Amino acid sequence: MKMLKSNIILSLFAGFAMMGSVAHAADNALQQAYKSTNVKSALVNVCKQETAKGGKLSSAEVSKFCSCQIEAQGKVTEAQKWEIQSAVNQKKNPSSLAFVQQQNRDLQTCFGPQLTAKLKTLAEAAMKASGK
Repeated sequence: MKMLKSNIILSLFAGFAMMGSVAHAADNALQQAYKSTNVKSALVNVCKQETAKGGKLSSAEVSKFCSCQIEAQGKVTEAQKWEIQSAVNQKKNPSSLAFVQQQNRDLQTCFGPQLTAKLKTLAEAAMKASGK
C-alpha cells in the first residue's frame, strides 16, 4: 500500500503540473512566460517562484524540482493530456495509466533519491493534514 500511495503522490505532482493547476496569482506570470522568447526557461522560473513560496524546499531542491517537472511536462503529448482528463472524468486515478507510471519513474530518477523521499514525506503530511 505504501508503494501505491507513493506512486499516487508523485502522480499528483506530475498531474498538477501537467494540467496547469496553478494558483490564480500565478496566472499572470504563466501568461508572461508563454510570451517569452525562451518559454521553457520562463516556465521553470515561474515554477521556482511558486514552489519557493511553500518554504519547504531549499533553493537547490526547488531548482531541481522545477527543472525536472517542466522537462517532464514538456514531454506530455496532447493525446496523453486527453487520457489523463478522461481518467479524471471517469473518477479514476491517472496514476493507473502506463505513461504516467513511466513519467513517475523518470521524475524519481531526475529528482534523485533524497528529493524524491522529501517530496513523498511532504505530500504524505499534506494528505494527512487535509484528512485524506
